Amino acid sequence: MQADLSGFSESVRGDACVPENDERLMTGGKITRRAFVGLLGASATAAATRVCRAQELLPARTPILLFNCDFNWVRLPADDSHPHEIIRPSQPEDWAEVSAQEYFDWHVAFGNNALLCQAYCSAGYALYPSRLGPVGKGKAATLFPRLYALSRQAGMSIWSYFTVNADLLMAREHPEWIIPGSVERSHGHGGFFGPETPRTQLLVHRIREFLRLYPVDWLLLDWFAYGALIPNGGAVQPAAFVQGPFRRIIGRELPDRAEEITPEENLTYKRAVLAEQFAQLQAAVKETSPNTRLIFNVPYHRAQEELWVDHPMLKESDGLFAESSNEVVDWLLQVRQPAQRVMTTIIGRTDGVSDPNTWKKWYTRGCDFFGYAWGAPPSFRPLPVYEKELQITKQAFAAMSGAKCQPASGSR
Repeated sequence: MQADLSGFSESVRGDACVPENDERLMTGGKITRRAFVGLLGASATAAATRVCRAQELLPARTPILLFNCDFNWVRLPADDSHPHEIIRPSQPEDWAEVSAQEYFDWHVAFGNNALLCQAYCSAGYALYPSRLGPVGKGKAATLFPRLYALSRQAGMSIWSYFTVNADLLMAREHPEWIIPGSVERSHGHGGFFGPETPRTQLLVHRIREFLRLYPVDWLLLDWFAYGALIPNGGAVQPAAFVQGPFRRIIGRELPDRAEEITPEENLTYKRAVLAEQFAQLQAAVKETSPNTRLIFNVPYHRAQEELWVDHPMLKESDGLFAESSNEVVDWLLQVRQPAQRVMTTIIGRTDGVSDPNTWKKWYTRGCDFFGYAWGAPPSFRPLPVYEKELQITKQAFAAMSGAKCQPASGSR
């Protein structure tokens, strides 16, 4: 079926009179009226006029369309053995039977113009033959290399992913690196690492190892947070790894009780240690793979969080990422640097802030589009619960790329 663009600019219709093999108009490139009419033929003059007049409404560049069947999580539907739906971090054996070719083909058919696969899943195991941590089982052990090769052969942009301050398997091995009191807020990941701990150096080494092998186009670093996924993060807690940095940043000894740390000290300290962590991660990427672009997910829960206003991460990343389609996107569009892209999540967040119906607004404002859904092993495909949102997202991708849309067939 043709994507529904009623009431929207003629310039993004699938039948917008732009030849399929000429992307100059759709990408904001220069094309004269005479040349454009020549491409179409004289009989299309009226249609060409409509497109040329609508050209100024188009984004300056083609949006990145990046939906992914997410390997970080497993979503088990309710059944006799699970009377209530279960969502949990994935384990190394969960994706052991996934075919790279099937995964690649599914996402291309969905309408992606880029592909994402995790380097390390959030639970702490790699989808490539890493020497610096646990590796997935079966086909999952080499899933990323195979997807990297398929994407490069197809001339398709390839993204990858690390989780910054959470890692279930490493949390079990090094509980002394975990911020006290953060376990229950980590969504089954065993707590949040302090950015001040050796975990940051381990992550730096993993990033360098990965990018030497696979210099991806973009690297998404997720859960760049301090102690909790809430506005401004969790409170600074007394811990051995905090003592030295606290003295250096705040100028006094770390108190024995968290209540003795003032709100101003909390904010100052967290901004500083996250800035230091950002600088280390940025250097690891840019020194190892200078052409790899870097984007962080906090995730933001409201606009203008004090933790992030004018933060180096916000000002120096290659892209800004909103895991929502709400006022956060407006804010990021206002504060972005001239060269920064802004990406919004079209489908994913389960608390209602990812709304695929908002895509037209963000498309006209030049945003890129991320999305994710969870499957139940051994299948990576989204469960039927996502069907409505998948259809909207697929139609949106088709409209933004000028293609025709077929049913998503996401569920099994």
